[in-house]
Amino acid sequence: MLKPNFASETFPKTDPEIVKLGAEVRDLLTRALKRSGKNANEVAKEMTERLGGRPITGSMIYELTRNGGQGQPREVRLPVTWVPAFCEVTGDDRLQRWLAGPRLGVFIEFGERVSSAVEFFKIAATLRNCERGKKSGKKQTRKA
Repeated sequence: MLKPNFASETFPKTDPEIVKLGAEVRDLLTRALKRSGKNANEVAKEMTERLGGRPITGSMIYELTRNGGQGQPREVRLPVTWVPAFCEVTGDDRLQRWLAGPRLGVFIEFGERVSSAVEFFKIAATLRNCERGKKSGKKQTRKA
């Protein structure tokens, strides 16, 4: 596999691994846009607001999602500082999860399961308390 030249920030365009990664990123970005129901201009405007006024345009977002012309492989240059804003604006965190990778993805999934379990036990405790109140004949009061 060819190694990227980080000094010049260019990547070999014929490296199949780079082409594959670029295609995955483009796919994640495109799907997030479609799921959000927003167009590139709307996403760009909201990202600009979230990134402290850093001007982002719809054409910049479009450029990230387009394929190379005439079947040519194309690298994707997505500034990593844009990722959280993009995910927040589109309501889709799949790009962040993809960037985290499989090893960290296991921890994210574990945390989500723990969070779900905690919520389940909170609901169960509330229901248990309601049942105890009914059995003791106490009038149920609604808490704000």
